[in-house]
Amino acid sequence: MAHFDVTFFSSALKKNTELSVIIPSVSADDYLFGENVPDYYGEGKFQTLYLLHGSYGDFTDWTLLTSIYRYAQEHCLAVVMPSGENSSYLNMKHGEDYLIYISEELPSFCTTLFPFSTKREDTFIAGLSMGGYGAYRAALQHPETYGAVASLSGNLDKAGAKLSGEAHMTKMPLNYRKAVNGDSLQMSEENDLRFLLQKCLSEKKELPKMYHTIGEDDFLRGPSESYIAFARERGVDIEFHLYPGVHDWKFWDAHIQDVLDWLPLKRGKC
Repeated sequence: MAHFDVTFFSSALKKNTELSVIIPSVSADDYLFGENVPDYYGEGKFQTLYLLHGSYGDFTDWTLLTSIYRYAQEHCLAVVMPSGENSSYLNMKHGEDYLIYISEELPSFCTTLFPFSTKREDTFIAGLSMGGYGAYRAALQHPETYGAVASLSGNLDKAGAKLSGEAHMTKMPLNYRKAVNGDSLQMSEENDLRFLLQKCLSEKKELPKMYHTIGEDDFLRGPSESYIAFARERGVDIEFHLYPGVHDWKFWDAHIQDVLDWLPLKRGKC
């Protein structure tokens, strides 16, 4: 893989921000063990996955704690991993506009700088935990941008569910929670994924392909199942998988591979 760590000034955030980008490229193994050296660039522009971290994380999490490099290379897929701080990837009430950054500025920046396709069917977004929610929030804000969206252990039903006391978001420092949601600490309707899904359906917008997976013993299992039921009751085709596991990197490293296998990739495995 070709690997880029990028720092640039974001107009949406009004500050410098960082991201990590990996792009399939010829490796030594292609020459040593392959009969035919793949022509990655001759195939046209890359399909791209925007991959979001969880609470308390940053743009390095996926590369340090999973084998995303190897998985992306095998699938001939470019991956962009931005930093979202503890923003829930929203336009914060007392902070930066992360929703605008993730869903508008970042794709524009990356398709200008890198050999990425701008087509909807080639653009995907996914994330873990907070990033799973953020991926759905971005995809429902701009369903015309993304061909597929996936969540790993994300809380898709924040406004409609009461989280248990052990949920780590309830332990987030009060200043972060106020920065995201305002002094009331209550999520606004515009950030409720139930409301946004219903709005897309009412406006007859074409939804991206949807996927969600979570561990059987994850504390967010309840909100996951309630959102899946809500979506399916309205005729939404959302793929859902429940596997053994909890809210940890062992689960996410294993099941990001399922997400990549599920994505509508054109090149297949190299």
